[in-house]
Amino acid sequence: MNGKGLITIVEFDVAHFKVHTTMKGRTTYLLPLPSTIIGFFFSIMGFNRETFIQKRNKFLAGAQIVNLKGISRENAQLLKLKPNRETKTTEEVMVLFRPTYKFAIWGDTDFIEKLFKKIESYDFTFVPYGGISDFIFWDLRDSRIIENYSPSCEISNSYAPYDIVESPSLREGGVIYSLPYLAEGSVKKVVMTYNTSLNLKTKVLTLEGIPIYRVPLEVVTL
Repeated sequence: MNGKGLITIVEFDVAHFKVHTTMKGRTTYLLPLPSTIIGFFFSIMGFNRETFIQKRNKFLAGAQIVNLKGISRENAQLLKLKPNRETKTTEEVMVLFRPTYKFAIWGDTDFIEKLFKKIESYDFTFVPYGGISDFIFWDLRDSRIIENYSPSCEISNSYAPYDIVESPSLREGGVIYSLPYLAEGSVKKVVMTYNTSLNLKTKVLTLEGIPIYRVPLEVVTL
């Protein structure tokens, strides 16, 4: 698979990466899915939404959580308007405080090299955005180009599709979430971890330990 990769450390002041199985379902992902990461980098490059939709499947992306200062849990009342009546529901919202991630992306060599130069010079066409997610971007640092990827059956502080997870390696203070995501109109599950490793049934491609997938969370086999 031709191309190059890029890894950078991304810091947010606060972040809420929303589960998007429906517009109502707003529980929080611990880490952003590949679509959010690709959109994040595309905004730096100045790509609009139409370009994102056309080109996102040509890239692999993923994330690994480095640090998290805290989580605030809030109850939000959602109002759904219908003809002649209203429906009210209460849902928990998790807001992440000062989360730090390693973002990874693999794609066309020319794109990756241009993206690296923009990040290094802080020449952002648009401030990175998250689509339906909400976050306050803080900083990008320690960016580097990666020449090669490697397959692995073990990942940590990241995520994998539920159906390829064999077993977790729990550590003290470890966190595991099983959450829904949309894939071609159907709902599937993703397993997300913090301070915990996952043993996988299938090898996934990684950039220095960070798993990378096609949108929305498709494992690429070589």
